Amino acid sequence: MRFTYDGNAFRADTGSRQDGRGIYLCRNEECIEMSFKRKAWNRIARSGVDTEEIRRAVTEALNN
Repeated sequence: MRFTYDGNAFRADTGSRQDGRGIYLCRNEECIEMSFKRKAWNRIARSGVDTEEIRRAVTEALNN
């Protein structure tokens, strides 16, 4: 799965066409949980981010 970060929010990028920094994540649930445990999303954003917002974006991407 590809996500983009535009400085304000992470979004699922299903078509690989959105602007912003691209972040790739496998669909394996273990990989997803590890990304939160290691605070990878905060490192990518270079600031504190709302993990619940990111979890919603990830869940939505998995369901589509």
